[in-house]
Amino acid sequence: MSSTSESKRKFPFPIHQSTWAVLFAFISMFVLGLADNIRGPLFPEVLEYFNLTSAKGSWSFAATSAAALLGSWSSLYFLKRYTISTLLLMAVVSMGFGVFIMGYAAQFWVFIVGSFFLGVSIGWMSVSQNLLVSESVTVERKSRALSGLHSIYGLASFVAPVLAALITSRTESWRSTFILISALCVVYLIVHGFVRAEPSFPIVQNIEEDKIDKTRISLISLFSIGGLFAFYVVAEILIGTRLAQYMRNYYSMDLLRSSEYVTYFFLFLLIGRVIFAFNKFPLSTKLQMNISLAISLILLILGLNSHPIILTLVGLSMAPFYPLCVTYISEVTGVHARKFLTFSITFQSAAVVSMHLGVGYLTDTLGLLYAFGVGIFALILSLVCLNLHPQKLY
Repeated sequence: MSSTSESKRKFPFPIHQSTWAVLFAFISMFVLGLADNIRGPLFPEVLEYFNLTSAKGSWSFAATSAAALLGSWSSLYFLKRYTISTLLLMAVVSMGFGVFIMGYAAQFWVFIVGSFFLGVSIGWMSVSQNLLVSESVTVERKSRALSGLHSIYGLASFVAPVLAALITSRTESWRSTFILISALCVVYLIVHGFVRAEPSFPIVQNIEEDKIDKTRISLISLFSIGGLFAFYVVAEILIGTRLAQYMRNYYSMDLLRSSEYVTYFFLFLLIGRVIFAFNKFPLSTKLQMNISLAISLILLILGLNSHPIILTLVGLSMAPFYPLCVTYISEVTGVHARKFLTFSITFQSAAVVSMHLGVGYLTDTLGLLYAFGVGIFALILSLVCLNLHPQKLY
């Protein structure tokens, strides 16, 4: 009796599967938010250190996004043999390795290698986190749970530019922030190793998976659903990664001042997602998404043509769209949600690769102001996909 009791107390410590899913999705999302969003404020430092043009420096973002495409695409096949929790574990390992390389890179090609490993982790993590939450909570709580998950990303995004500016100023090295993130990944891996889900996650969660895999889904359906997701992300990432550079180029701000504007943007993003995490609005998911996109489009145009503080307010209007989009995809695709969501994240990565390369080229040839027009175009495309996608998806 006593030996049995002792064995139950041994590590790894067991917690309920749904609790594990939400807890580790949230924790890993915070680390992801930091790793993903320290790059924007530090981008000018990276350009200066490696003596790069904006177009050449954009290859670091493009490499991350291309690798994220590979990671999200491969995750669908990975999950046929391994569990979601294993995929999340592998994602954090890849992230820690990637940011460690970026922090110690002496040459730009080495920095690119680190960016690639970071991208693979982002692809794996995006799929595993969204699936962990969407498949572990009830339908009634799904939208709020996903808003909570992406509120954590908003919190980390808010902290990231402050952290990057403070650590860089204290250590007089932009590398220190990357090293800190790699240390946080190690801490996460230790916690992951001491806590396990009970019962453990199954490899195949849907008993009709074989039948679902054989269902023919049109490319128009995949790309239209993927497009409403991907083009929005293009606009959000464009602002998050280029706002600091925009403030330096057009308003002659230093690292601390330009990072403040990035911080404001992510603060509004955080506030908006927290509001949606704790409140349920009596509007359809699709209508809320349309409102979010329309207001974001208006504020982005106003911000580029008047005071830049309006650009930070775009974070508030953008805030609900991502979690609402994951919920919407689950609602309209039913049993095919995993396939559509994975494709959407893959398409997102491809779109972001194109955005980074295009914005880098436009910045060098026409100026960053014109490059921000990509964000306007992306929001319009997202609106088109949302309202004109086929009613019958499969």
